[in-house]
Amino acid sequence: MSELLFETDWIGSRPVYYNESTGAASHDINEVIAFADVELDPEGLNAYLGMGFSVFQRTPVRGVRIMPASARLWRDDDGTLRVEDVPLDLERRLAQRHSEDDVIDLLRARVQAAESTAEGEIVIPTSGGYDSRLLNLMIADRSRVRSYTFGPTARQWDSTQVTRARAFAGVLGTSWQQVRIAPFHFYLDAWDEAFGPAVHAHGMYQMDFYRRVRSLSQPGALVLSGLCGDGFAGSVDDLLVGPIRGPQDVQLLIFTNGQHVDLSAAAVPSQGALAEEYFERHRELLDSPRWRLVEEVRFRVLLTHYLLKVPELYGMRTDAPFIDIDVATAMMTLPDERRRRRRWVADYLAGRGALLDNVTGNDRYWLYWPVMRSQPLAALDERLLAEVVRPDYVRWINRAVSWRGLWYEGYERLGRRRGFRRAAACLRSHGLRQRRLEAYHAYMTLRPLQRLLQKRDAARAAGTADTAHIGHGGAAARLRRGA
Repeated sequence: MSELLFETDWIGSRPVYYNESTGAASHDINEVIAFADVELDPEGLNAYLGMGFSVFQRTPVRGVRIMPASARLWRDDDGTLRVEDVPLDLERRLAQRHSEDDVIDLLRARVQAAESTAEGEIVIPTSGGYDSRLLNLMIADRSRVRSYTFGPTARQWDSTQVTRARAFAGVLGTSWQQVRIAPFHFYLDAWDEAFGPAVHAHGMYQMDFYRRVRSLSQPGALVLSGLCGDGFAGSVDDLLVGPIRGPQDVQLLIFTNGQHVDLSAAAVPSQGALAEEYFERHRELLDSPRWRLVEEVRFRVLLTHYLLKVPELYGMRTDAPFIDIDVATAMMTLPDERRRRRRWVADYLAGRGALLDNVTGNDRYWLYWPVMRSQPLAALDERLLAEVVRPDYVRWINRAVSWRGLWYEGYERLGRRRGFRRAAACLRSHGLRQRRLEAYHAYMTLRPLQRLLQKRDAARAAGTADTAHIGHGGAAARLRRGA
């Protein structure tokens, strides 16, 4: 008799990894990798390098796969794993039409259903954006709300996120507090233990944020996340390019924000087989703009699911009302002219005195610059990573993220000051661009792969294949214990 192991929701919001050879399956990729037997999958590896995270249901490790959205994973009587698609009625849902009042009512009911499961405080990370403001407004008992905000700018206290969240809490009369993000590179090992070689180490600041939030909140508080709210509420025209006409266009569906590796430095060139297979399998669905949006969100959630997982590492419960299929599809059926720039949301907020367009702040994103100076990164191992990228590329990354790359930061700072902007623009027009952040993003993409190869070599040196937990569990366990 077959055993049902896992079932994914309609967008795959909580990725499930499985090993085709060993039959292991888990939400934790590290638990399904037999490190002594690790072989790199050229196509999965290049997809990871180019996007900064695993896509197309493949990972950098041969035989380690990701379940698709809306699927079940079965273990058959002979021990083999089998993935079964779960049919969805999305075509019917997307053919329906809802009013804006319908959407608000659905969202309010979904938020308050989550609220009813919370025994104490309800934590809402409040960036001052539309999604977090909607969540705050939908809560029935606002006395239970604890909203927290961090500023990703050089002066965290006057970032736009902080100033708008503060003003919004004043409108609602809810509890609000700014959380100052401190240097976060010491979370690198904890990030690897939580996410392994599935996603680049870009979200460590979330670990610092939730460690601090936990100390300010009741144990077991419910965190309401705005995950995917912008995608489903906003216009297709705002978030997605035109039709996907061939495999070469598939990458346009995948959000990277520049956090990836330059594929020209890859040790093994990609044949593009995964994008081609994806296109052939989905080409008819991709004719529909709203189906393209669904696919875009499914790709993005493989990157952003840390917004649910990180709070759970710190003992909190999480809920994401915007990914409820009823709420999401209702938002997607609103007229395009109202979805464009989320005008329907802006009007709803304005009607409650919560649009706050007159509240300004510092918008200069500066999250990674200070930490590169205060917590210098250990050099990547160019010899070990030669299996992945060219050694000269690793040497360039190491130089750029070290003190030798500080001139990039000076160039960036001066280029934003009055009197220097024209000179900086002239230099950029001649090809001189700031590359310190590019190197930093490449570093954070390669670092999980370096840890994978280090664990593989340690497992082989130990002479056993039963090493799924080599270097795994220490920091993550400390997070759960409250260290």
